Amino acid sequence: MRLLPILIQVVTILYVSEAKIFKRCEFVHQLEKHGVPDWQIPTLTCLAKWESSFDSGKLDYKYGKHGIFQINEKVWCSPYDYPGRECETTCSNFRDKHLADDIACALKIYKDTRELSGIGYDAWDSYWEHCASNNNLAYLRNCD
Repeated sequence: MRLLPILIQVVTILYVSEAKIFKRCEFVHQLEKHGVPDWQIPTLTCLAKWESSFDSGKLDYKYGKHGIFQINEKVWCSPYDYPGRECETTCSNFRDKHLADDIACALKIYKDTRELSGIGYDAWDSYWEHCASNNNLAYLRNCD
């Protein structure tokens, strides 16, 4: 029985090591690498800054939001061990250092939300307070 707490700690450490806190410009380069249109990079960077502080491992238990974009499990990802919901994946996939699936889902959220509300970033809580001003080019500053 004394081994169980140690095993839980080891598994937790290994799991947490899969996440990463990105530097701002490193995150911008990930967006570029994964083919995000240039016009969306500033706003998505703003959202990642305010939603998670660029922490790919962030989990908001209270609201069921996951990863660097804080993607909501009610609509977009399955909180269970099998893929599902609109982005057809598990929410745990959004809490690692690999951003391809996060970015693909964020772009889907933008597209689907834009079709519903006319404003594609409505799905993110931080959009109106921090990112709607169109002054997001500052997030790209010095990211050559």
